[in-house]
Amino acid sequence: MGYSLKIERPENPITLEQWSEVVGSTEGIRLAGSASNTLTNPMTGEEISLKSKEGDAEVFDSETGQWHSAIMWRDRNGTASFNSRIVAGATDYNDLTDPIWLCLASVAKKLSAQISGEEGELFDLDTAKQTSG
Repeated sequence: MGYSLKIERPENPITLEQWSEVVGSTEGIRLAGSASNTLTNPMTGEEISLKSKEGDAEVFDSETGQWHSAIMWRDRNGTASFNSRIVAGATDYNDLTDPIWLCLASVAKKLSAQISGEEGELFDLDTAKQTSG
């Protein structure tokens, strides 16, 4: 089971317009559009198709050369959620060359936002180290 992180501004929620503008101007991330993503359950082999919602985003994996659906937009609270596994190298091992971390930290900085975990812990955008929680 994954652990979620999110890009948020607790005192001033991010609007879909702000999110879309920053995503559109940041290398390594793009809005997913209305595409459907097909995932395979590794336990059963069952294929599950999920349709992207407005504001959902994909990140570019430079190792595979592919775009991956990774970020779910939550309009009701102005946050963007993603599984911590996609940035584990940065947050667990302080690998500051992780291109996905660099991309998401850049988005958060442009939005004057923070990256936080499910239990309220915060991550420093420059070092990827947990700063509270």
